[in-house]
Amino acid sequence: MKKYIIILICNLFLLVAFAQSIDWSTVKIEGFGMIGLPSSMEIQKGLYKEIVGNQKIINGISASNVIFQQRNLNEFDKNSFDTYARVFIKTIKGYNGKFKKINNSILQAEADEINNSLKNELLNSNINVLEWSDAKITKLNNQNTIVCKYKRKIGNHPPTAVEFYFFQNNDRMHIVHLEFSIDKNNWSNTFEKIKSTIKIYEM
Repeated sequence: MKKYIIILICNLFLLVAFAQSIDWSTVKIEGFGMIGLPSSMEIQKGLYKEIVGNQKIINGISASNVIFQQRNLNEFDKNSFDTYARVFIKTIKGYNGKFKKINNSILQAEADEINNSLKNELLNSNINVLEWSDAKITKLNNQNTIVCKYKRKIGNHPPTAVEFYFFQNNDRMHIVHLEFSIDKNNWSNTFEKIKSTIKIYEM
């Protein structure tokens, strides 16, 4: 499963449609499911995505993905650069039965494998890890998942909270990757609600 975890972090193949509400949008992602988009965030698009995408291509990472970010970053609003918030949703497809079904039991050995893979990646980077919570098996909205959390700090920027949620889903694996600055914007409450809206389509 290790090679699928690594590929998963680097690729996603998603098509998106979204229905508006007053403060939140429900984002429907083909081959994944649904997730809420708060009014304080937006889907990355336009010139900013092209610039970031070019950088990702240079780094050997596909830029063809869906990313939520703090609002007005697409328009280069200078105030939007005062904080940081991201939601990355990635899916890798295998074959029928390659992964467990969404509600099947997960082994601790699978969580340990993910834990070790993420730790090794961080050890090979210049990221300062402030806190680390070992990967564990849990449920998110009654769906089995493996979660791994840590806090990091890069340069003079505020600390960033990072969470990974891995969902096995028969012929594919999904990862929901959350990152937000620990600052005056109090992103923690927003991201708790985002997590409460995640619904995976069973394959």
